[in-house]
Amino acid sequence: MPKHVDELIENPHQHFADPAEVLTAQDLSTEDKRRILESWKQDEQRLAESSAENMSGGEETELRDVSKVLLELNTSAPAPAACQPNGFGSEGLLTGTVLGGVVGAGAGLLITTMTGPSMAVVAQATLVGLILGGVGAALRNAVRS
Repeated sequence: MPKHVDELIENPHQHFADPAEVLTAQDLSTEDKRRILESWKQDEQRLAESSAENMSGGEETELRDVSKVLLELNTSAPAPAACQPNGFGSEGLLTGTVLGGVVGAGAGLLITTMTGPSMAVVAQATLVGLILGGVGAALRNAVRS
């Protein structure tokens, strides 16, 4: 990362008149803009906390403005590589849920062969399988992201 970007990240309020100006900077990558805005947001959060504790000089924070611009950047630009969906994405969640349902239904059928016929047992086991499969897939995605 160029040295000037480090300075922009450290002191964004000294280099930009307002947070929206970061979005229009042509010489910055989306990731650099995101890092600058995140830094600016942290500064504003600290200022807001100090104000809440009566420890500031009474200056207004730009927390709302920075948060809006950061949200705009995040919704209009692709997520950083670390946040990109891996091979399991939403399809993995669906696959995990379906596989969980199939395993649950199989378990329900196995239970009914041992205890006697009951569609309620099969339905309940299928539902539990769907839930556990979906949760398992979501956790796997969260760990891999």
